[in-house]
Amino acid sequence: MLKTINIGAEARISLDKDCVVKERIPKGYRAKELDLKIRKQRTKREAKLISDASRAGVMVPKVLEVDDFTIKMEHIDGPRVKDILDAKNMKAVCYEIGKSVADLHNASIIHGDLTTSNMICKDSGICFIDFGLGFISDKAEDKATDLHLLEEAIDSTHYRIASGALKIVFESYLKDSKDGKAVLSRLEQIRLRGRYVNRNGE
Repeated sequence: MLKTINIGAEARISLDKDCVVKERIPKGYRAKELDLKIRKQRTKREAKLISDASRAGVMVPKVLEVDDFTIKMEHIDGPRVKDILDAKNMKAVCYEIGKSVADLHNASIIHGDLTTSNMICKDSGICFIDFGLGFISDKAEDKATDLHLLEEAIDSTHYRIASGALKIVFESYLKDSKDGKAVLSRLEQIRLRGRYVNRNGE
């Protein structure tokens, strides 16, 4: 019996024994044929991204079944990084985050929603979940935008340790990323654009 554990803007997440079922829900504001097409495409794309991430050496849930609108996957039992990241475990956890994001980007995978809510601690590693906004790209701009999202998430959620945490994340990312210098340079440009917008109110 399915037990709903979360309903988001795009999907319903349910537990089925030891499995997680992610079902993309219909959008009434879209024409029916378009809605069916979009949900099928996004379901197929997310399942492929998860499988690609696994092949890239990143810990992700194992995909068990996929149909038009539903992905059935392994249930990862563990705390979210959001709930446990602190000054004591920061070095180990943030090093693993940086390495895993570098591995994703080396495989041209953009996660699209890099927050510590979408990372689960398991067996001293970090499991990445929810690739619903992900896509394939090898552009430095897209990789830097991915990192900028992570930076903003850590700044807001873990503000007491954000500076030290991000330093470790970026050092680890730079060590393992094949084009880390170009990506971090682009990240600085994105930060400058943000500061310019905030300063000028545009």
